[in-house]
Amino acid sequence: MLPIRGCLLGLVLLSVFPVCGQTANPDSTEPTTIRANVRRVLVDVVVTNSKDEPVTALAQEQFQVFEDGKLQTLASFEEHAGLPDVPALSRMAHLPPNVFSNAPLAKAGEAANVLLLDSLNTELGDQSYVHGQMIKYIKDVHPGMRMAIFMLSDRLRFVQGFTEDPALLMAAVSGKNSAGNPQQSGLLQSSSELNANQQLVGQMQQIAATTGSADVAAAAAALNSFQTENLNEQTDVRVKLTLEAIEQLAMYLQAIPARKNVIWFSGSFPLNILTMDQGLKLRQYGDEVSKTANLLAAARIAIYPIGVGAMGLAPNRILDSSAPTSASITGARTATIYQSQSLDTESTERVASNASLEEMATNTGGQSFLNTNGFNDVLDHVMKTGTYYYTLTYSPTNRNMDGQLRKIEVKVGAGKYHLAYRRGYYATDAFLTSGSVKKPNGDPLRPLMEHGTPDSTAIVYAMRVLPANPQPAPDAARAGSNENLKGPVTRYSVSFTVPADDLTLEPAPDGVRHGSLEVTLLGYDRDGKPLNWMVRILQLTLAPDRYAAVQASGLSFSLEIDLPAADVYLRSGVYDQGSSKAGTLEIPLAALTAQAAAPK
Repeated sequence: MLPIRGCLLGLVLLSVFPVCGQTANPDSTEPTTIRANVRRVLVDVVVTNSKDEPVTALAQEQFQVFEDGKLQTLASFEEHAGLPDVPALSRMAHLPPNVFSNAPLAKAGEAANVLLLDSLNTELGDQSYVHGQMIKYIKDVHPGMRMAIFMLSDRLRFVQGFTEDPALLMAAVSGKNSAGNPQQSGLLQSSSELNANQQLVGQMQQIAATTGSADVAAAAAALNSFQTENLNEQTDVRVKLTLEAIEQLAMYLQAIPARKNVIWFSGSFPLNILTMDQGLKLRQYGDEVSKTANLLAAARIAIYPIGVGAMGLAPNRILDSSAPTSASITGARTATIYQSQSLDTESTERVASNASLEEMATNTGGQSFLNTNGFNDVLDHVMKTGTYYYTLTYSPTNRNMDGQLRKIEVKVGAGKYHLAYRRGYYATDAFLTSGSVKKPNGDPLRPLMEHGTPDSTAIVYAMRVLPANPQPAPDAARAGSNENLKGPVTRYSVSFTVPADDLTLEPAPDGVRHGSLEVTLLGYDRDGKPLNWMVRILQLTLAPDRYAAVQASGLSFSLEIDLPAADVYLRSGVYDQGSSKAGTLEIPLAALTAQAAAPK
């Protein structure tokens, strides 16, 4: 049986091995080591003018990069200009029915966009508002815009992988068990809870002031201290869970080429907490933040926080009509105390949250939007500016991997521009291209086969998918490697066509061409759970006449796989063992035309 095991984000990876008597090279006990002597730092730079519009067609000579104040020599320079090429998208319409291709539909270097909906740090009502805004935005999303959706609650949850289909995005924010279902975090006190706690302390303080009771005053102080520390402990857990989730998201996105814009809808995220344990002190998260920052930098992720609720245009809690009002508090002095404490506490929370997210945005090359409720305008801005950028690389003159922060500064001459780029990295071998890079053992397609991962296009191929005709008998052996596949299934025939130019076909002295391909099929359900899978190693032996036909029409072959009759996604992968190039393609089986399922 083919083993399945869980991985980060609650997703599942496929551990694949050759089947049906075919063999592969056994894994060695020690990983292969590739020696490299060049360490490179990569920096994506967004350049905008005074109108906040992208600036294009800048030359390499106009850029200067400094590390810790020392000018660096650029090793490479590339401009990425704009949204997907809409005319290219129309080419998909010319494919025959039920034929799909992983041919790139967008310009190379296009950024990938991730919507991160945060229920861990956002109040319930604010989540509902964000949900409504998302539906409005997705209805008019730009054709071909790659977007994925994740949700942060008690863990990071995969909702919708990268897709250009607005219908799939709409289903992700509208369906059952989707990102459209707000949920209250048990680690986030609501406005009414915070108001009630402050009101109780204020009442006790008023009684103490009126009666002169030292015991009541001490009890009020103790209660206030307990409430503060309890709130801080909850916040501490939220911060750690949030950082952990961002790290997991970074590791998921790291394999995806080009820049990633993570648009984060959050109500609060203070990285500095005032705590009372062992005297008044500031609880900070320097080590955790450093680790997260390096992962974000290595994955080329820019954070765009969008403040909702307390960080947006919501009123102070004492002005919230759903919260207790000062008039309900006995005594004018108590009301004054309550109002003063509420305003001071909320002001501190907002400053801490805003500062944390603004710092994260700036340091990753993004931008924060913390005082606006015009979410659609913000999303349009991010999608526009975040897809126009320049990629610079350099080999740092300081080659000492001491783990210290290296500050990056980018300057552009001959104009007054605003630059957004990550402001540094921590000099560790885990961040830079290491002098000894371990080549992973096992199946090379495995990292590319996760549900929702953008298609790989180093090998471009076409795939025709049809229900087999006739269908096998109910008691027939299953097509695929999941021995536990139960219930009624549909058998699908999957026919591949791979251009010869994308394959390594080495000639032998007798003129026969040889090559080796790994081909994988994997069916997922809506939540990313593997349903059935298969892996085949194809040993190619092509006589001259056959090779000439392959050159003219491509290499063709077919596989069959059984999948349940449900909401299923079929992911395929082709890996050329000679060149180490791969191509992948994922389609919803619901996209098959109705006539394909009809008996012929």
